[in-house]
Amino acid sequence: MRTIIFVSILFLCLIDFVFAQESPLRSQLEQGLNYRPVQGDTEIDIPSEQDVKLCEIKVSDDKHGLIILSPQKNTLRIFSDTNSDGRVDQWSYFQNGVEVYRDIDSNGNGKADQYRWLNNAGTRWGIDANEDKVIDYWKEISAEEVSREIVLALAKNDAARFLRVVLNEDELKELALGESLNNSVTKKITVIKTGFAEAVQSIALKSGNAVEWYQLNAVLPGVVPSNDRSNRKDLVVYENAMTTAGDAEKTVQIAIGTLVKISDNNWRTIDLPKIYDENQLSYTFILPTAVQGNSAPASNDVVSLMNEYQEIQSQIPKLPADQRPAKHKEVISRIIQIIAKVSTEEERENWIRQLADTIMAATSRNEFPEGNEQMETLFKTVSNSGNEELAAYVRSQQIMTDYYLALQIGGDDMRAYSKLLENLESLATEFEKTESGIEGMMQLAVYREMSARSAEEPLKWYSKVAQLAAGKPLGEKAKGAIRRLTATGKEIPFQTTDVSGKPFDIATLKGKLVLLYFWDASTLPSLALIKPVVDKFTEAGLQPISVNLDADLQTMKTSVTKAALSWTQLYSQGGSESSIAVYWGVSIPPYMILYGKDGKVIQSRIQSADELQQVLSEATK
Repeated sequence: MRTIIFVSILFLCLIDFVFAQESPLRSQLEQGLNYRPVQGDTEIDIPSEQDVKLCEIKVSDDKHGLIILSPQKNTLRIFSDTNSDGRVDQWSYFQNGVEVYRDIDSNGNGKADQYRWLNNAGTRWGIDANEDKVIDYWKEISAEEVSREIVLALAKNDAARFLRVVLNEDELKELALGESLNNSVTKKITVIKTGFAEAVQSIALKSGNAVEWYQLNAVLPGVVPSNDRSNRKDLVVYENAMTTAGDAEKTVQIAIGTLVKISDNNWRTIDLPKIYDENQLSYTFILPTAVQGNSAPASNDVVSLMNEYQEIQSQIPKLPADQRPAKHKEVISRIIQIIAKVSTEEERENWIRQLADTIMAATSRNEFPEGNEQMETLFKTVSNSGNEELAAYVRSQQIMTDYYLALQIGGDDMRAYSKLLENLESLATEFEKTESGIEGMMQLAVYREMSARSAEEPLKWYSKVAQLAAGKPLGEKAKGAIRRLTATGKEIPFQTTDVSGKPFDIATLKGKLVLLYFWDASTLPSLALIKPVVDKFTEAGLQPISVNLDADLQTMKTSVTKAALSWTQLYSQGGSESSIAVYWGVSIPPYMILYGKDGKVIQSRIQSADELQQVLSEATK
């Protein structure tokens, strides 16, 4: 009987081998036990010299791997050829019979490019794109493991290790934050890039090898619900997190600030670590304080009120609906007390913004019928403060609060919508030089585009945004909308990449009728109506191109699978703030743009299946 096994793990090849021959197997066993994980911070079973003689090696049941067993029959190593190409591409290491670590060669060139920690060793999954045995980025890492990485980076003065768990620019785009909050987080990331060396000195862990990480210390993570202004999708965050570590001389508590979840089991930090001080709390999304490093110590009264605020807020989702308004009122009361007690104007402003956000969010969930009264009082207060930026922000939240209440009361939804547009126009006019005023202007332009037959009115507002926010993300998005709305009859260039990273250029499709279909997971029902129309005209030469605007890659893949789309798939991360969405100024899908065979845009404002049917019928006559 003949079986394929590994003759030499070192050279990663497979050849025929007669099962009865013992010495080559014994040689492979010894070689296999000498192998170690590429990333060396994992405890694995290493048998003694005496036990090695009693270990056993065998071929796996599928004939594509070697298994090494301890004298007690516990698995020690498995070396596998998972794609049957005759080369080892997975090296698995065990402790007490349980797999704790795996090196993976995903491209079949004999070098590990992925590293996974499993079971008792944690959940980390690192990617080594250039195969230099150094992790380039984390595909998965838990919040606890992020805190551990921070401790070890500090202990070893390893800035690269620390920066791997810091939110980067691409990941920031995926969070889909509003301009103001995006700017705040960007500033934090900028500070991080230059401040790590100082953090190492101030925390002063004595010995890299002797340092131990003990635990992440944080309250329950919080969900920041999506809204039109500050964050366009739900955020899951830990605020004011800290971690406990010890070196050869002491145990310390290290403040690590805010941790934010960027995808399933994948977390990042946005703050520099520092020695924990209960009078210097750090918040970003839920309980904002002054910009890091500039705040005066919070009083004990303020800290106590913050804790009460957070405790009451955490109770609300568990309560019956009729009890929630009273609890929201308690939360608002605590914030008002904090505003009265904070020591700096900057802190006061941040808490006023938090108060406006809290009232608007509670109202949007139909849990706070007093929202309009509270917002009216707050706006009157800040209007007299001389702080135009703050007044504009509160006014913008008041407008949305009034709109949500109008919808909840019932009656004429179109009247409520018309009032919303009227209020946004008033905001854009009165506060046109403020961030919130410009954001309201952009929102007004989008809504006007959705409801107006002519492009004249939305173009007026997009043009003002492009002028007032020149060089900023919002200004670029407005320029994209202008490009799109004025595209008819023009050869508009469009270069990007498809979902596999392959370059795409609309110019290469000249001679074909091309439909760009912008969509995301929320518009799958609309896609179901569009597909039959597209299928009908495909035989007439229509080339459909899917442009997905989901915020992250996994959601996009799930959406495409559900839609059963076989069209060319274009994608760039960031959702409605992705490079593609910004270039075309698309804010609310679904949306369609049709290019003619001459390479010029036939129609750049198609929003329904009926419109598409009409435009395609004309184009294929």
